[in-house]
Amino acid sequence: MITRVEIDGYKSFDDFALDLPPFTVLVGANASGKSNLLEAVDLLGQLIREPASQTLVDHARRGGPKELFRRGVNGAPVGVMRIAADVLVRGYAGYCHVRVEARVTYADPPEPLRVDTTVLNVHDHSFTVDPDYRPPPLPTLGDETGQLHCTEVPVRDAAYGRELAQATGNWRILEPSPRAMRVVSSTYDTAPLAEDGKNLGAVLGRIAREPESWYDFRADAVALLPDLVDITVAANTEWGQWDVWLQHQHEYRVPPGAASAGTLRILALLAAAHDPAHEGLLMIEEPENGLHPTRVPHLLSRLKGRTSDPAALVSGDGQQILITTHSPVALAAALEDAPDSVVFLDTVTRFRDGLPPHRLTRARKVADNGERGAFVTPLEVRKYLDPVGRYGRGA
Repeated sequence: MITRVEIDGYKSFDDFALDLPPFTVLVGANASGKSNLLEAVDLLGQLIREPASQTLVDHARRGGPKELFRRGVNGAPVGVMRIAADVLVRGYAGYCHVRVEARVTYADPPEPLRVDTTVLNVHDHSFTVDPDYRPPPLPTLGDETGQLHCTEVPVRDAAYGRELAQATGNWRILEPSPRAMRVVSSTYDTAPLAEDGKNLGAVLGRIAREPESWYDFRADAVALLPDLVDITVAANTEWGQWDVWLQHQHEYRVPPGAASAGTLRILALLAAAHDPAHEGLLMIEEPENGLHPTRVPHLLSRLKGRTSDPAALVSGDGQQILITTHSPVALAAALEDAPDSVVFLDTVTRFRDGLPPHRLTRARKVADNGERGAFVTPLEVRKYLDPVGRYGRGA
C-alpha cells in the first residue's frame, strides 16, 4: 500500500504531495493531472524494479522521456524529476513502512538520463512538501509495544529491494479495451489482468479455481449485471485456452466476443479486484466509461468493498484502489459512500518572483472551511454535480 506520494518536476507537478487511503477517487476535468498522477506512480514502480535510463524509454506514456520533465518558466525541461512514495512492505524483520524515492536527472539527448533510487525509513526522509508532515498512524500486528516492526531498524536498499520489487509489481493501471477483452486467453497465462484486459479469460479461470473467490466475484457481477444469470469458465486442454461463456436471462449463452463493451468492462474491473494471486494497487482510469449511469454507483461501491482494511495492507497483503473520474455521477456516489476518499485535482496558474506564469496540478479535499484555495467548498461540489448549469440558473 502507498500511504503518501510526492511528485516534483514530472509533467504538471511541482512540489506536489497527496496522502492516499486504501480507496481514493480522483475527480477533475480533462487535463487536470489525473492520468499524470497514475502514470507517475506506475513509473515509480518501474524505476524501483529497474532504475535505469532505458526504463523511461520503455515505459514513458503519452510522449517520450523528454516529455516527462516539467517545463520551466523558460520553456526548458527542469533539471531533476523526483517521484517518491511512502510504502508498506513485508520486510526481513517484520512489516515496514518505508520511503522510496526515484530521482531522474535531465540530460540533452542522446546522453542517457541519470536515475537514482533511495530507500529510507519514512521518518528519516529529508524532503517533504509539508515540513510538519508526519506519517499517519498505522495499526499494529500483535506487537505489545504498540509499534510496527522495523520502524527503528535502518533500512537499506539491498535488504528491501526484493520486497519493494514484489510489491510494486502489482501496481498497475487498468484501462480495459473491449476489442482486447474479446481475445481468447491462454491457459498458461499467470499474469495479472493486463492494462487493456486482453487476458481476461485467464484471470477469470484463475478466480474460478478458488470456490470462495469465484462465489464473491459472481455475486458482484450479477449485482451489477442483473440480466446475467451465469458465467462458465473451463480450461480447453486440447487448444490450451480458456473457454468463457456468458448466460443472460432468456438468451443463449455467448462467448466474450459477442458480449457488450459495458459488460466486458464490468467483468474486467471486478476480475482484477477479485484476483487472489495479484493483490496490490489498482489504478483505474474512468471506470464509468461505457457504463449506464445507474451502474456507476454500484460499481464504485463494489470496488470499494474489495479494498482491504489498513491492518491487512500493513501485513503486506490486500488491495488498494485508486480511481480517476470526471463523472458527476461517480462523484455523487463517492461522496455518499466514502466522502473522505474524494480528492479534486485541477490546474492553477502560479506566479513567482516576476517570472512568466506556469500552470501546475493541485489536489484538494472537500471541506466546509480552511485555508483559502486549499479545499473544495460545498458550493464548488454542487456546481460540479450540476453539469448542465441548472444550479447556476437557480433551478
